Amino acid sequence: MSRERAVVDVIVRMGGVTLMLIVAVVFPGFSVTGQESSGTASVALPGGVRAVWDLDKAYHETTPTRERICINGLWRWQPALAKGDQVPATAWGYFKVPGCWPGIVDYLQQDSQTIFTHPSWKDTKLSGISAAWYQREISIPAGWAGRRIAISAEYINSYAAVYVDGKKSGEIRFPAGELDITAACQPGAKQILSLYVVAMPLKAVMLSFSDTASSKEARGSVARRGLCGDVYLISRPTGACIADEVKVGTSVRNGEITITAGVKNIEGSAQYALRADVSEQGRNITSFTSKPFQAIGLQDGSIAFSTKWKPDKLWDLNTPSNKYEVQFSLLDEGRKPLDTFQPIPFGFRELWIDGRDFYLNGTRIYCFAVPLDSAQVSTAAASYEGACETMRRLKSTGVNLVYTHNYGCEPGTHVSFAEILRAADDVGMLLSLSQPHFSRYNWKAADAE
Repeated sequence: MSRERAVVDVIVRMGGVTLMLIVAVVFPGFSVTGQESSGTASVALPGGVRAVWDLDKAYHETTPTRERICINGLWRWQPALAKGDQVPATAWGYFKVPGCWPGIVDYLQQDSQTIFTHPSWKDTKLSGISAAWYQREISIPAGWAGRRIAISAEYINSYAAVYVDGKKSGEIRFPAGELDITAACQPGAKQILSLYVVAMPLKAVMLSFSDTASSKEARGSVARRGLCGDVYLISRPTGACIADEVKVGTSVRNGEITITAGVKNIEGSAQYALRADVSEQGRNITSFTSKPFQAIGLQDGSIAFSTKWKPDKLWDLNTPSNKYEVQFSLLDEGRKPLDTFQPIPFGFRELWIDGRDFYLNGTRIYCFAVPLDSAQVSTAAASYEGACETMRRLKSTGVNLVYTHNYGCEPGTHVSFAEILRAADDVGMLLSLSQPHFSRYNWKAADAE
């Protein structure tokens, strides 16, 4: 298989999560098919390189009641040299999502993605900008009519105002968020999605909740700026549905699985149930259903229940392929599905500490730990393929535990960990998240607690 064909296959499967990075960094001249709107003054892309905005070729997660489509890839982009109240009509270059804005390079952080500059701002020092515009075309599927539609940013440093066809729909703030854009969407029609993204320090982000206008003018040091995680278009039911807070807990010692899911828009007097269908490589293994519940029985908007179950195949450092998927369904009183969430992968496993000893699935383990800088180095290092390569290399030298090397969680300290976590599951690597250093936060503030 040729390099060009292999890369195109990744586009179709992954929705451009890593491919668009490869386009500019490894194979800058190959041809990618797709559609790009005309009529907007944009820089001409190099021969064979195009912005692929065809949602049919993007990564999809689809159930009978909802869908999630990845809209990563090459977007129009330009630094915001003036206050961002109006979507620019001209001077567009191109940059990739997700990715840190270029220009800040030190002993750790490195640029990994190519920016296609417009002549009007080609001499702008990009390391000094604090705001930028993003734009791309979207076409909401006709089948989404009657559903709630949202844009979701997995990790953002630090603030984004969202515009649909030039009209502001709302805002998303660090570290991540989802914005309902239903009122602005026209299923079946092509529309323009624009984001005005500002790199703000933590204090400015907090102020933005009460005074957005002043926060846009805030300055501060944000090392990794912009849309630093996957971006999705989402549709879900308008009525009772499952929220994004879903979790699977497993206990080897107790032979037990715990299912937790957030629910919203449920009627106070109605009865519901939550069903979890567990599968392995598409084959149903077992199902669990909660007792009936009402809104009054929820804890912080979530329902949780446990049941006895222990599969023969456990996830372990040497058996990372032993994984399952669970699909949550919210049922009405007649056990009819009101909403079905996308499948969630998990491994049945348990790590615990007894005295000074660590145990994984009942076996004492010795940890050889090193720091993992992938989320600080670049989007390439933090991609799924990049993280897998790093962890396989470390694992070959005897390392079995990595810890994230960020000592703060303020805007800009790292990019999204999502693909790193997925890679750790698939490679068979234990991963620990660093606890934020207390000195990074303002403990003298009135609301410090």
